[in-house]
Amino acid sequence: MQEYMLYPYLDNYHTVTVEMSERFFPNQEKTFHLFKEKELIPLKIEKIATKRDKIIYTLTFEPEITIGDDYYLMTYNNYCVPLIYRYIVKTDRFNQEFYYGSDDLGAVVKNGVTSFKVWAPTAKNLWLNIEDRMYKMIKGDGGVFHLSFDGNLNGTAYNYLAEVNGRTFKTIDPYGKGQTPNSKKSVVVDYSQDDFTVRDKSDSIVIYEVSVRDYSREGTFKAMSENLAYLRDLSFTHLQLLPVNDFASVNDYFPAMYYNWGYDPVSYQALQSSYFSDIQNPLLGIAEFKQLVKSIHQNGMKVVLDVVFNHHYNAAMSSFNCLVPYYYFRYDEDGNFGEKTFCGAEFDSRQLMCQKFFTDTLVYFVKFYDIDGFRFDLMSFLDVKTMQEIARVLKNIRQDILLYGEGWMMETSDKEVPMANMAHKKQLPDYFFFDDGFRDCFKGNTFIKEAQGYISGNVDLAPKALEYFIKPANQRINYVQCHDDMTCFDKLKCCCPNEEEKLLVARQKLLIGCVLMSRGLGFLGAGQEFCISKKGLESCYNVSDEINNLSNYDKDKYRDVIDYTAQLIELKKHYHIGDVDCTGYVQDNLLFVNIDYLTIIVNPYINDYNYTFAGQKRVVFDGQKKTNGIIEKEYAVKGLSLVILQEI
Repeated sequence: MQEYMLYPYLDNYHTVTVEMSERFFPNQEKTFHLFKEKELIPLKIEKIATKRDKIIYTLTFEPEITIGDDYYLMTYNNYCVPLIYRYIVKTDRFNQEFYYGSDDLGAVVKNGVTSFKVWAPTAKNLWLNIEDRMYKMIKGDGGVFHLSFDGNLNGTAYNYLAEVNGRTFKTIDPYGKGQTPNSKKSVVVDYSQDDFTVRDKSDSIVIYEVSVRDYSREGTFKAMSENLAYLRDLSFTHLQLLPVNDFASVNDYFPAMYYNWGYDPVSYQALQSSYFSDIQNPLLGIAEFKQLVKSIHQNGMKVVLDVVFNHHYNAAMSSFNCLVPYYYFRYDEDGNFGEKTFCGAEFDSRQLMCQKFFTDTLVYFVKFYDIDGFRFDLMSFLDVKTMQEIARVLKNIRQDILLYGEGWMMETSDKEVPMANMAHKKQLPDYFFFDDGFRDCFKGNTFIKEAQGYISGNVDLAPKALEYFIKPANQRINYVQCHDDMTCFDKLKCCCPNEEEKLLVARQKLLIGCVLMSRGLGFLGAGQEFCISKKGLESCYNVSDEINNLSNYDKDKYRDVIDYTAQLIELKKHYHIGDVDCTGYVQDNLLFVNIDYLTIIVNPYINDYNYTFAGQKRVVFDGQKKTNGIIEKEYAVKGLSLVILQEI
């Protein structure tokens, strides 16, 4: 980037902010002009301020200017630099004037014609680079550049050159549906066929979260689609896939060199090439992902995608920033990217075309890939209005769409509007939220290794635990393990360091039972059902396949836990446990939950508990297996177990 001694920013339709180096301009300037070819616009000094080593001028002017044209600031000694379109792009007027509502951005194949459209209102010129030729695009209404070719260019690679703010950027298409390895070029995809179908609404939802790379040794869409019997037999209703869209931290040519979950997005509508059986063939990769989704459906489950709209891995070099600088991201008071996510620059979800991009992306995945739901990473960095609009649009397409995310109360760089966190969930009735209160109550505080929960040693938490069983679900997702943080089994080892493995396994089963039997959506992390351990590591997002790949673990060793999980999921769905009203009480720190004619008992102690009652009951589930045994007057509830009894 060329360095200047001053930077002029267009921050409103009639306001220019000039930041000058005090070292090179020690004296206050008195004369500034904008000029474009033979047009000269005088600037009036409204304010002068100093900040560290800079002199900052606020200047105003009267004439209207043409957005996207090249203007230059001229000052002392004919010193001239390009005018930079900065915060003008965040004004209401700009958003209204340049909003483009049509659904044809990107490369679209229709009626034997391939059209390219790019929203870049502040760009002076845009060129399409395709098949080793450069074509100048036409700028039309709404700041959209367009160009069309006869013929179906399905599978053809392309990118753009954008001339904006006095610089030229080479970039991929933010609406690119396909991509060459390592995000070098976008690829035309003929996605005119909508493949989504209407499915029955799921009751007693149980979600299983897994990474495509972790599921098989090959780590591909194809390998996963061919080996779904294990998950089918567990009877989960929804399978949540960690990010499958293009991300940065894995080299597609050498995927074994680096491991990553994929929360460092580059391109949002294209798939991650390292998950293809042939990374050089993006159309084949797309077909393989479509087959994976189809196979999951054929195995009785729905598909949820994990989407990362809160931040971008490398905002400065992103297609968003190359095409419309300063528009898509939030900035701090010093003009730097807002990065309160600690993962990269925050998207400015309030911007209308940013909101539209999110919505268009999700609609594409629903219609083209037949996706059933979305999990939103760090949802609290997205504003409430945007999330409401996303829900409205998706519900009109698929009424049974499942929407949920992380609603932690986190500070963002936007202080002006409510964000989609748990404090505003009443404004977001179509969304469910991960409940960290549930997690910490039953398992123990995630951020304090030795902190015990109700099932890991602190039985005095029984009254609080009972609340999660009986109080209204209230958009709640119950969980004790997800991809983040230490695995549940590793956490138990920290909470109960002197216990033998047999007891730890019993606690693991009991935690799974509490997740599945409480009111709300049930959620299990990959491997939780076979006591997965990752050597006590608290975050495994980039460690190795050796640690993360599920094929490396001996499932037979914990077959009883797998069977336990499958049986409870079946019972949850059969009796609609968790979806209906219930009552309960605490006795001797045990939980007693009554659901119609069923009684669920949770014993958090190592020792058995003698439960007495009048009449007869049938044992539906005894913590080990389903049974039809009839009992009278008393029953020994085994230590560290969950049982289900039925009135006769």
